[in-house]
Amino acid sequence: MLALRQLRASVRQLRLYTTEAKEVTGAVKATELITNSSNNKVLELPKTVEVEELSEAFEVPKRVSPTHNIPVCNLQLRGYLPQQLDFYADFARRAAYHLGMPCSGTVPLPTQTSRWTVIKSPFIHKKSQENFERKTHKRLLQIKDAHPEVVDRWLKYLTINAPSGIGLRATRFEFESLKGQ
Repeated sequence: MLALRQLRASVRQLRLYTTEAKEVTGAVKATELITNSSNNKVLELPKTVEVEELSEAFEVPKRVSPTHNIPVCNLQLRGYLPQQLDFYADFARRAAYHLGMPCSGTVPLPTQTSRWTVIKSPFIHKKSQENFERKTHKRLLQIKDAHPEVVDRWLKYLTINAPSGIGLRATRFEFESLKGQ
């Protein structure tokens, strides 16, 4: 009980003040002040974000135009939440753009629906049943005209930063020249 009182007292001592965001010629500045009454130290954290950078975040991702239209990789994304899937597909397209890889738009694949019927009671009462349904949404991204090492780095980056609940399936294509005898 004593530890809980000390914790509450220390939380009361910590004060967090934020100033309102002010527009200053195309930039937004927000400053947070953190004070601790026991040390009387003030920590100021200035944050400046350009307005132009914010508008780019809400636009359609930029694309690199393909030169030879040779497919190198198909990336299939699977998940149960379509909004999260579209957000991650947008993230993957932006990562492909910054690596200089031509990437197709997000192609929605057919949604797979799984249904189960389960008896509510563990023993008798077969007539009282419950139905469950799970929808698996899929999206496809196709990479063209990219070097295999760059594709490997892109896939590794995507697997490291993949949120929970999204599955990745990559199909890579390698092309070799035919040698005449």
